[in-house]
Amino acid sequence: MRLFFITIFLLMLTGFVSGKTLLGGGEHDLEAIPDVVVSHGENDIAQAWLIAPTARYAHFVRGQQYEAGGVRVQLSEGNILTLMLDENHVFEDRHARLGDLDGDGRDEIILVLTSVQRGSALVAYAVEDGQLVLKAQTPFIGQAFRWLNPAGIADYNGDGTLDIALVQKPHLSKTLEFWTLENGKFVRFARIDDISNHHNGSPFTELSAVADFNNDGVNDLAILSGNYSRLCLFGFPNGQFQELSNIQLPAEGVGDFLIQENTLIIPLANGETFELDF
Repeated sequence: MRLFFITIFLLMLTGFVSGKTLLGGGEHDLEAIPDVVVSHGENDIAQAWLIAPTARYAHFVRGQQYEAGGVRVQLSEGNILTLMLDENHVFEDRHARLGDLDGDGRDEIILVLTSVQRGSALVAYAVEDGQLVLKAQTPFIGQAFRWLNPAGIADYNGDGTLDIALVQKPHLSKTLEFWTLENGKFVRFARIDDISNHHNGSPFTELSAVADFNNDGVNDLAILSGNYSRLCLFGFPNGQFQELSNIQLPAEGVGDFLIQENTLIIPLANGETFELDF
């Protein structure tokens, strides 16, 4: 009898008694990746997080010796949904982002999906009929051990729809791209070379930030040049893609960007920080 109650208690901690509630949220999921980051939504998905650490794809571009083999979400009404990948894929990512990409009032889950043969792609999953289903995907890069790193989700061009900025191969070709969801498909609408938001092997993946840096009422993107020595600001004034500013840094940018009130803070390789007021 005592063993029965211990078993029930452990199941409650992992949230699968009745399959509906995860006590304490994703941080307490025993299947979560070790450095789990839980995303919180305001629509149909309350939380999303990565699970099932695996070493089956030994790229380890972010320094950790594992990738995620699945993703789990808790819906706003409490139900928990899980999607597990097959042996040929991993989520080469640190967290599951949430955003309503098509304006239907429901969130998509945005992730980096990697094929062990074809490299990375950006994907969006949605909740349909009680399951997590693939809604849209960019093309795989085409070669193993080739990665992309999301840079920010925002309405960059002022059309009322969320867009996704990402860097294709941030250690090699270093191409910044902007994608949006149109008629159920990802469409690229801007790109520029010699931009990066990650150092190979670093756990810091957020070398970028979103804010209205030129105060025109539309969000812009702050990110680093390909050699990490300059801060580049990009936006779409009047709907046209432009580099708004290009600023020499005292040293290479190395850490996650932070915005505090109206100040952008960038950790530098010399141990100092660079601050930009806007």
